Amino acid sequence: MMQEKVMDEGLETQATQDAMNQNGAGASDQAAAEAPAGPTDAEVIAQLKAEVAAAQAKADEAIDKLQRTAADFQNSRRRQEKQLADEIERASERLLKRLLPVVDDFMLAFRNLPADVEESQQSWVGGFRQIQKKLNTLLEEEGVSQIALDGVFDPTRHEAVTSSPHETIPSGHIIETLRAGYEYKGRVLRPALVRVAL
Repeated sequence: MMQEKVMDEGLETQATQDAMNQNGAGASDQAAAEAPAGPTDAEVIAQLKAEVAAAQAKADEAIDKLQRTAADFQNSRRRQEKQLADEIERASERLLKRLLPVVDDFMLAFRNLPADVEESQQSWVGGFRQIQKKLNTLLEEEGVSQIALDGVFDPTRHEAVTSSPHETIPSGHIIETLRAGYEYKGRVLRPALVRVAL
């Protein structure tokens, strides 16, 4: 009898345990059914692709800004270099203009040199001719050239002081240059003062 009682208790325990297992399994199945389903692989891939596309767009925008900034910097540097070169050019032009009266004085002095200069003074005059030659060479090296002393009158390069009829020189041509004119790198530094034939 005792043995039957123990057996009955064992069966009850087993039955209770089975019932609990069924309840537990049912609860976990119910919890699994109620829990939201996770994203599918396709949804994850689509989300990652969207994030990559957004990151690529930001990177492209940053690269574009960087390229624009670099181009602006290059343009700014070129403008500054050009402005500096123009300033140097203008300063050179001003200095060269100021030297022209000295060149005029040398030309005038040698034009009016007395014919009866003594032998002892010839070396002194020769020294001044060398100074004039050095000055003219310096001007040529800097890009200064003399405007033609004769030929057709050009109002952009010559300034007419007087005009008169002439027997041998055709109308509109230069009779005489009273003061030499000069060009600096293709631009008129100082126009020549001339007499023009009518």
